[in-house]
Amino acid sequence: VEITSQKGTYNKINYNCFFEQDVLVTDGETIITANNLDLIAEENFVEIYNNVNLDHISGQLYADKINYDFETKHFKVSMFGNESVKMRVIQ
Repeated sequence: VEITSQKGTYNKINYNCFFEQDVLVTDGETIITANNLDLIAEENFVEIYNNVNLDHISGQLYADKINYDFETKHFKVSMFGNESVKMRVIQ
């Protein structure tokens, strides 16, 4: 996985990373863009938020926030307000 952004902060003690402005995440198949990404290494957790756009060959997803847990490999997609998230899950 490759993560790039205009700004970032790295904590060399706990390995947590905080990216902001023009965040781009890709693994070769999936491309995610957003304003912010927090990689919390000590909790094996990633939070991607603010104008999240996920592009995959199987479809697209727009949301305010995506949380991903590396241990369970589960993600939670949400909006900040009461707006519903529209998505299609393909297996």
